[in-house]
Amino acid sequence: MRVLVALSVLASAEAVLRVYHQHTLRQTLPVEVRQETRALTWDDIRNQYRIVCLGDSNTYGEDLAFAQAYPAVLAQLIAHNHPALDAVVINSGMRGHTAVQGLARLERDVLWYRPQAVVVAFGLNDARLGHWPLDPLREREVCGDSSLSGRIEPLLRHSHLWLTLRARLRRVLRGLGYAWSSGVPAGPAAPRVSAHGFRSALRQIITRIQKTGAAVWVLTTTPVSEAAVFESEDVDQQQQLALHAEYNQIIRQVSADCGAHLLDVHAALTESATADLKTLLAADRVHLSASGERWLAEHILQALENASLLGKRAAGS
Repeated sequence: MRVLVALSVLASAEAVLRVYHQHTLRQTLPVEVRQETRALTWDDIRNQYRIVCLGDSNTYGEDLAFAQAYPAVLAQLIAHNHPALDAVVINSGMRGHTAVQGLARLERDVLWYRPQAVVVAFGLNDARLGHWPLDPLREREVCGDSSLSGRIEPLLRHSHLWLTLRARLRRVLRGLGYAWSSGVPAGPAAPRVSAHGFRSALRQIITRIQKTGAAVWVLTTTPVSEAAVFESEDVDQQQQLALHAEYNQIIRQVSADCGAHLLDVHAALTESATADLKTLLAADRVHLSASGERWLAEHILQALENASLLGKRAAGS
């Protein structure tokens, strides 16, 4: 009888936590695109050439005015260089977002606009060491889990009770000075989105957009400075840098596999003798400065022109 009571309590706890976590996921659906983006209606854009920029804080324009973020600068450049083309560039960037979160809002923040071209820019947050509380749940919900540990321990990995208890225990152990050790990478030892999850989410984003007939450009990330970014955080700096390199390679490979256009921002910023990172990157050495956002907008404009999507440049431009 006691065993049955214990099992009943555990089952009830699992059910309650599952409902709570699903409710939390729904409550934390992205709502913080730019105000200017939220204000757009279909009547505003229906007759325009529509370009959507989906990404994280570099697309949003971290600490910058709306007009300084690269989508708005791109719109200005198109209007100047291609005045015959009535184009709108929609900023669907969100600060702190991963490709998994981008996939979750793809219908609302990209496909709803019926774009002719889409720019996709994720990776910095996906590769960042240390889960946010709901990151593993988001990834499992949209990408599944085909890892060896996921196949060996499917019940534990999908148990909301186990995940909650493990998270609480990890925090207690860290407070006591002990490192968490388990067969499943977690906490500071793992990125916000696994390599498998990032690859899967990015592939789904690209293929779903392509099915609508829109052209897709995928961007690699900005370079990350070891000295400036992680010096105050409890992470392995070399591991963090290696993860960003790995995720950029995933971007290149998935882009090639899906037949999407690639704009290798990371390579352009690290290999070009003319790229001044002190000017193009903000003080945190992660986000683009206003100059960096303009630099990126100019490169995207050139890529769109090379694909013959914008028509001829105006004389004298």
